[in-house]
Amino acid sequence: MTKNATDGFKEFINMFDAAKVSKMFDPQALMEQFGVMPGNLDPKETIEKAKGNFESMAKANEAAAASYRDLMEKQMQIFRDLTSEASEQMKTGTSQDATETYQQAVKRALEIMTDLSEATQKANEQAFDNIKTEVDKALKDMKG
Repeated sequence: MTKNATDGFKEFINMFDAAKVSKMFDPQALMEQFGVMPGNLDPKETIEKAKGNFESMAKANEAAAASYRDLMEKQMQIFRDLTSEASEQMKTGTSQDATETYQQAVKRALEIMTDLSEATQKANEQAFDNIKTEVDKALKDMKG
C-alpha cells in the first residue's frame, strides 16, 4: 500500500494533539525533568499549590497547538485553492501552457504559505519578547 501525499502532513498535525501537548507539561514529569529530588522538596505539595497554574498553562498550550493545526490547515487550503484553479485552467490550455500554469501556481502557493509561516513566527517572537521581561523580573525577584 502506498502512502498518500497528505499522510506526512497528518502525522505532523498530530504532533499538536492537545492530549500529547498536555503530557509534555505533566507537573510530576516536569519536576523530575528539572531534577527536583523528593528529599529537597515535596513535589506533591508543590504540584498541588501550583495546580491551577499548571492547568492554565496546559489550556494555553492546547490553544497554541490548535493554533498551529489551524495554521497548517490554512496553508493547505491556500495550496488547494491555487492548484485547483491552475488545474481548471489546464483543461483549456495547451499542455506546455498547462504545465507552466500549474508550476507557477505551486510556486506562488508555497511563497504565500511561507509568508504566513514567517508572520506567525514573528508574532511568536514578539509574544516571547513581551513575556521575557516578566521572566527577567521573576528571576531578579528570586535572587532578592
